[in-house]
Amino acid sequence: MSSGDFRGPTGPVAETEHDDPARYDAGDPHRRRAAHLMGLIVSGAVLATAPDSFMILRVAFILLGTLAVYWAAETYAHWIASRTVHGRDLTRPERVQLIKDGWPLMAACAVPLAVLLLEAVLQVPTYRAVNIALLINTGLLFVVGWNMSRAGGLRGIRLVASALVTGLLGIAMVFLKIGLH
Repeated sequence: MSSGDFRGPTGPVAETEHDDPARYDAGDPHRRRAAHLMGLIVSGAVLATAPDSFMILRVAFILLGTLAVYWAAETYAHWIASRTVHGRDLTRPERVQLIKDGWPLMAACAVPLAVLLLEAVLQVPTYRAVNIALLINTGLLFVVGWNMSRAGGLRGIRLVASALVTGLLGIAMVFLKIGLH
């Protein structure tokens, strides 16, 4: 192996393959979809565990802060793992792409966060506001599960079952909320 090569997951890979700018424009669709799904799951967990005694804006801040920490941690984990696999420092395009690919985890809380902020403006009681946001988040899980399953080639009963399994993650959060409060 020459000094310009490094060991990828399947063996030696020429460094020039990883310096191709077009490669970074495409990103990692697998990671992006998984990050979006995980962002919705974490959003549901935050909403499920938010105390009814908190003000809505505090719940919104906790939701945003929690997702930011998860995004940073997940991005760092991919960053350090990539360096380990490649056996070298990452290039600037690789670092930027790692950050972009994890962003859907953070962006997943946009709808529940917007719902909470609207409810704060409308002065909805916190318990009701969080429950509505949690139900919307659960609905989003069903929709994302459906869309991802369909894009994955599932049809018929397998498509419905896959979307239901994804949505059940949201239902589990609802039951968690019921059990905690």
